[in-house]
Amino acid sequence: MTEVISLINEKGGVGKSTSAITIAQILAISEYKVLLIDLDPQMNTTKMYGQAEANPDIDYERLFCEKQNNKDEVMNYITKTEYNNISILTASRELNSLIYKIYDKMKEVNVELYLRYNLNLIKDEFDYIIIDNSPFKSYLTSCAMCASDKIITPICVDNFSYDGLMSLFDTIEELNDKYALSIEFAGIFMTRVAGRTTLFRQMYESYENMFGDRFLPISIRNCIAVNESNTTFEPLLSYDKKCPASLDYVELVNYLGLMDTAHYRKLARYLKGEK
Repeated sequence: MTEVISLINEKGGVGKSTSAITIAQILAISEYKVLLIDLDPQMNTTKMYGQAEANPDIDYERLFCEKQNNKDEVMNYITKTEYNNISILTASRELNSLIYKIYDKMKEVNVELYLRYNLNLIKDEFDYIIIDNSPFKSYLTSCAMCASDKIITPICVDNFSYDGLMSLFDTIEELNDKYALSIEFAGIFMTRVAGRTTLFRQMYESYENMFGDRFLPISIRNCIAVNESNTTFEPLLSYDKKCPASLDYVELVNYLGLMDTAHYRKLARYLKGEK
């Protein structure tokens, strides 16, 4: 059964796009079929997978504001990447103006559910759908949340908003109640951790106390390979599959239970350099 996972944080600069890109890549290397959806008008995820421009075939207004019955039309919005098992629905700067169109439509219908409905048409083509969201809270994010089974949130020690997370939890509860959904908040994890410093230990304990089981015991270490891979527009594991951050993301995907044993073995062979 296809699982839809959104990465959401109302703050920028927390490694959200890097996390979406890397989680998608790990699943694809493990031979799951993955669709990566970029909903950030900055288009970082789109560019990382070799798409300098948005797919001109995408009608974003139809995708978000109209129920569709034609699977082929939705599939036409999707671009295969040069990486095995990864396809992408590219972002566009048009997404900024789409927010207002969704708002206008909401006066008439439950438009927040239309992305969910339209993605259901193509779910049988993929094992996982990973959604990279804009750091700005909008109706576009609400649509992504309604389409998701799980939501995960990356945070940084030096760029954290408690109020933002509380707002996210409230929104999930509101959407679940409003539309009888079962959106699950699957956890918070720390990114760009620069060593096990005193500050890190203090913040780690603080987050554990604040969020309990919602705070995942997996942290993504900071390393030069992350910045270099972003600069060269190359997914992290392709750039350096043995760097600390790559290994941490593998541990995160495994901890979240996204891989079964057979697929994990395929990933392990890749990490060892075996075919």
